[in-house]
Amino acid sequence: MTITTNSSINYLSINENFPVAGQDNDTQTFRDNFDTIKTSLSSAKTEINELLGSVARLDNDNDFGLNTIQNVLFQNVREQKLDGGAVTISTTIDFQSGSYQIFRVGANITVDFLNFPGDPVYTAETTPIGWGKVTLELYSDGASRIVSFSTSSGTTIKKDSSFPATLTLTSSTNPVIIEVWRHSLETIYMRYLGQFS
Repeated sequence: MTITTNSSINYLSINENFPVAGQDNDTQTFRDNFDTIKTSLSSAKTEINELLGSVARLDNDNDFGLNTIQNVLFQNVREQKLDGGAVTISTTIDFQSGSYQIFRVGANITVDFLNFPGDPVYTAETTPIGWGKVTLELYSDGASRIVSFSTSSGTTIKKDSSFPATLTLTSSTNPVIIEVWRHSLETIYMRYLGQFS
């Protein structure tokens, strides 16, 4: 939908001095005024519907549809968090669920990734738009739990040099923090930030 930048409401064509008191007034001017009012109300309805459906609102969530927002100063901004709770089967990290995700792992599991920028299966982007990162806060249920990572469609996972060869979670109170990001069809990157205590 294209948002109009100039209103098409034509209030200037309304003759506010009509009818003239004490005179025999021309009915055509009545009809012209009502036609202009009706046309302007129709234009107003169209423009208001565009505004309600296509601009940022304070009373509702906004989906900007990957349009660019530029030259912006952010202050006091929060990012979406997902508490995924306990997981005992292989699970998916969905980029659309939030940029910070928490899981409590109760079995050896495999984790895959969904809806990140550059994901050729789910985003339908022929050319990836931007990049996306999710931070994971991972706990075990108190037992030793191994977390493995998988991908599909030929995507490779590249890990930083401090990433453990086998990621083992051992604590239900001291989380392991990992960053995951993607911007291309070919690669997912992972950084091991460590266990925090």
